[in-house]
Amino acid sequence: MASNFREWWKKFSSHDRPQLYRLAGVGILGLLLLGFGSFGPSVPSPPHSTVTKTSHAGPLADQEQEVSSQLTGILEKIPQVHQVSVAVTLTKSMTSQYVDSNQNGQGTSPVVISTNSGQAVVPLDELGPSVAGVVVVAPSAENPVIRAELAQAVETLLQVQPYQVLILPTN
Repeated sequence: MASNFREWWKKFSSHDRPQLYRLAGVGILGLLLLGFGSFGPSVPSPPHSTVTKTSHAGPLADQEQEVSSQLTGILEKIPQVHQVSVAVTLTKSMTSQYVDSNQNGQGTSPVVISTNSGQAVVPLDELGPSVAGVVVVAPSAENPVIRAELAQAVETLLQVQPYQVLILPTN
């Protein structure tokens, strides 16, 4: 094996001398880049902390939780359905439209009127949240009839398409 390597090296060094120089140059350049890469300002690593970070979920997550809990309560009232877990994903939160002060109908600055009991805002319309998808998990979903009833109830209540609803049984 050593003799094969010697033969190869003699052939390589005598016939392919330009490639040998290129290979050596690339190797030296790589070593130089590795060496100079440690120069410059050092970036400190973030401190390790045992404090648990909590983040505010925001109004969209709050509305997702509210819709999920309302849907859970309704689905558990279906006969033979129990222990339902529901997760709803929203793409847009609930928005309100108000009568604009320049009388064109839809505005973002509400008209406030004074009444005997105080001030009131004149609403025009309230747009519900936009649902991206719903996942329902229930032990009774093993039964195809109950699974179809759950899917139809979700589609009807949230006005979503069948492909946006996934009904899964628990093991």
